[in-house]
Amino acid sequence: MQENNQTNDTPNTITDSDNVVTRGVDTTAQDTNEVSLPVMSAPVVSMPEAVIDPVVTETVTAVAETETPTVLLAAPVAKKQVLLQYGIATVVVLIMGAGLTYALEQQGRIHTGIFDKISSIVNPAPAAAIVNGTKISKADYDKNLTQLQTTAKTQGADTASEAVQTEIKKQAIDVLVNTELLRQEARKEGADVTEEQIEARYQEIIKSIGGEDKLKEKMTELNITEPALRKDIEGEILIQGHLSKAVDTSKITVSEKDLNDAYAQIKATQATGVTVPPLTEIKAQLEAQLKTNKEQELVNAYITKIREGAKIEILI
Repeated sequence: MQENNQTNDTPNTITDSDNVVTRGVDTTAQDTNEVSLPVMSAPVVSMPEAVIDPVVTETVTAVAETETPTVLLAAPVAKKQVLLQYGIATVVVLIMGAGLTYALEQQGRIHTGIFDKISSIVNPAPAAAIVNGTKISKADYDKNLTQLQTTAKTQGADTASEAVQTEIKKQAIDVLVNTELLRQEARKEGADVTEEQIEARYQEIIKSIGGEDKLKEKMTELNITEPALRKDIEGEILIQGHLSKAVDTSKITVSEKDLNDAYAQIKATQATGVTVPPLTEIKAQLEAQLKTNKEQELVNAYITKIREGAKIEILI
C-alpha cells in the first residue's frame, strides 16, 4: 500500500528545553560500570618427542626405500586428531564466553546488541510499517505513541478526546516513517556518524537538561533507555547533516511585514487577562520563530517529495 500522507513533525530527539524527549530523531540508563571479561584461551596441545630406537630407525629407512610407504600415513592421522581436539576445545571456550556475555547482558551490565540481533531473527517483532523494505517495529511505534501522549498531556491537550488521540497516533507513525526515509536518504550519500559525535551530543543533552540525574529521570518518565537515546542521537546527526545539503535555507528572510502580521495575530488570539509585551521586546524571539517556521516548511516539502517516491506500508 502506498502511503504519502505528510506530517509537520520532523524527527527530533531529546531537546534542550522542558519539551525534553520525543522519539523520532527514540530514547532507563544502563549501568556504566565497565566489566572486564576474563581472558580465555584454547589449551595448547604439545606432542611428545619421538623415542629414538635403532630398530624403529631401520624400519622407517626400509619403508622409505619401498615404493608404497603406507606406514607413514600414521603421522597425518595423528595430526588430524590433534587438530580435532584443538578445534573442540576452541568451540567449548567460545560457547562459555558467549554464555557469560549473554548473562551479563541479561543483568544489564553490558550491552553489545549481538543477542538483540539474534533474537530479532529467531523471533521477529511485529511491524507497524515497512519503508522501502525496512521494518519499523510495533514496539518502537508503541514507545513513540506513549511519549507523544505524555508530551501532549503535559502541554495541556485533552488526551481523552478521540480527535486528539487520532492525531497523536498519526503523528506517532508519521514521525517514525519520515525518520526512516531521511535516514535512508542520508545512507545513500554514504553519510556516517562516529562514536565521538554521538558522545559529544549526549554530553550536550546532559548539560542542557541540568545534569545526568535529570536526564535519567526524564528517560525513566518516557520509558527510554540509554542505548535507544544514543541510537536516536545517531539518527539526529545523520539526518541533520543530510537536510543541510538537501534543503537550502540560506535564502530565508523575515520581513517587517512578517513580524507585524505575526505580532497582530498573537494579540488577536491572546487569552483574556494576558498582556502581550510590546513588539520591540519580543522582536528577536519572534523573528527566530518565524525563521524556524519557514525552514520547517521547506523540510516538509522535501519530506513530501521523498515520500512520493517511496514504498510505504502502514500496518497498524
